[in-house]
This record gives sequence, structure tokens and C-alpha cells, in this order.
Amino acid sequence: MSTDRSLARCSFCGRHASEVKHLVAGPGAAYICDECLQLCNEILKDPAPFSPQALELASRPPVVVAAPQTMPTPDKESAPPAPQHKPHRVITLEVEQKQRGITLLLQQLCYYAQHFEIHYLWIRPPFPAGFAFVPRIIFSLHADTGAQWAGDRGGMIVARTDLGNDPEHTVYQGSARFRPLPEPEVKQLLVRAADPLGQFETPILPPWEFEVHIP
Repeated sequence: MSTDRSLARCSFCGRHASEVKHLVAGPGAAYICDECLQLCNEILKDPAPFSPQALELASRPPVVVAAPQTMPTPDKESAPPAPQHKPHRVITLEVEQKQRGITLLLQQLCYYAQHFEIHYLWIRPPFPAGFAFVPRIIFSLHADTGAQWAGDRGGMIVARTDLGNDPEHTVYQGSARFRPLPEPEVKQLLVRAADPLGQFETPILPPWEFEVHIP
């Protein structure tokens, strides 16, 4: 069975084989170039728990890599390509705030066809083993036009143990989804984010507040 790997590119930076010295193939459609491999080696050697290189790598936009496709035979029609679910606009934020040893880093604002998302990193002490799930950050958004969005709709959060080596803290990567899309005239968002467990702290943990400018 022959496969077409002409569309292969690095899963970390998105560059094609012609743009790098070496491109190492992994399982399925996964690839990594020599420069990103070197960056990963430097992150592994860095004693800092959350090095700037590690956070920069985690903040990169997702790379959609074409999987190897079976070459069609003359007597078969090729199937239409599956639609790619990727944002049509990505705004890099890279703003963070710290409270009592807990850091919230807003990474990106991603616009999709019918909704938009905030992607973030939540760096905090690990949750005890008794937690059956990781609580999500609760968001409240206010635009300079008066529009508002509350809560997260369909977001997700996962533990990213690969992004840190500090046993006192764990990195959680999450996203929050909002509908409808902001109007084109929206140029600034006030983002308020609350730790769902903060109300049980003494004293109560106040919400984070960010001013996000939309170019």
C-alpha cells in the first residue's frame, strides 16, 4: 500500500520538510523537525519548573498535519477530504497573573465559525487524589460595546505534566468556549476568571482580571 507524505510537516512548528534540515516521522501523522527536537532537549535539561521555553512551546497554535493518505486506485473514486476544525483567527494574548502561588496565563483567543475560545494555562498545587475531575475556571467576559458572556460552554481542561517539573505545582491546560462571536467593532474585552474552589479559601480568593485588546 503506497502513501502520500508530501504534505508532512513538523507537528510542533508547522514547517515542511523543505524548510528544515531533518524531519523525523512518528506514529500516524506525527513529525518533529531537528530544531524543535533540540528545543525539547533544552527544556528537559532546564532545572526551572516552568521555563520560558516550555511555556512558549505550549502557547504555540495547534498544527494541523495531514495524515498519510492511501493513494486511490484507477477504479476507485477518492473520498472528499474531511473538514478541518481549526480557528479562522488566532490572537496571541500571553498575559498572566499570580495569586497566592497560583498562576493563570491566558494564551490565545481563537475565533471559529460559530463560537470563540480562550485557551489558558492554570499553574497551581496539584489537586488531591480524592478529586474525580479537575474543576474548570469560571469566566465572565465584558466587551467595550456592552456585550457580555458568562461561564464556559463546552470547554475542557487537562493536566499537562510534561510542562513542568516542580512537584509542588501542576500545569493544567484548558479552554473556555463562548457564543456568539464578538461583533467586529469589539476592540477590548474585560476577562474575569474565578477559581471554583477559591470561595473555600481563607480569605476568599478574588477573581483574576485581564484587559484583552483585540487588534
